[in-house]
Amino acid sequence: VNLRLAPIMSKLGGALGKLYPIFFVGGGGNVGSGKQYFSFISARDAARAIVHIIETPSLTGPVNLVAPTPCTNAQFTKALGKVLSRPTIVPLPGFVVKLLFGEMGEEMLLGGVKATPKKLLGSGFNFRHGTIEEGLESAMEETI
Repeated sequence: VNLRLAPIMSKLGGALGKLYPIFFVGGGGNVGSGKQYFSFISARDAARAIVHIIETPSLTGPVNLVAPTPCTNAQFTKALGKVLSRPTIVPLPGFVVKLLFGEMGEEMLLGGVKATPKKLLGSGFNFRHGTIEEGLESAMEETI
């Protein structure tokens, strides 16, 4: 199996780890145009999916570890503001993303990926955090 991992929702690292403090102090908003798609997966679903893959020998080849409902950046922004109970009125222009996050920011935050977990769903995997709001709520509950 070749795992294709979406950004894992964790306030402890990755893109969300860098955006979390900005949103927490009320400085969050749409990144770039806000229209770009953003595939994601909660840390808990990613761990569960990996175990599922190991235990399902019929799964072969590339497998997308992504939640079943990709969202736009605008939807992500709205959900993160809601989960944190913070306003999301300060946009983050594309050039600032490039300065702060470099190549990772360009690819993950300004580029768009609308991947789906077709093989995982077809093999009987059930997501616990299928929407961005559920994924973000799970990330905020992290203690490890």
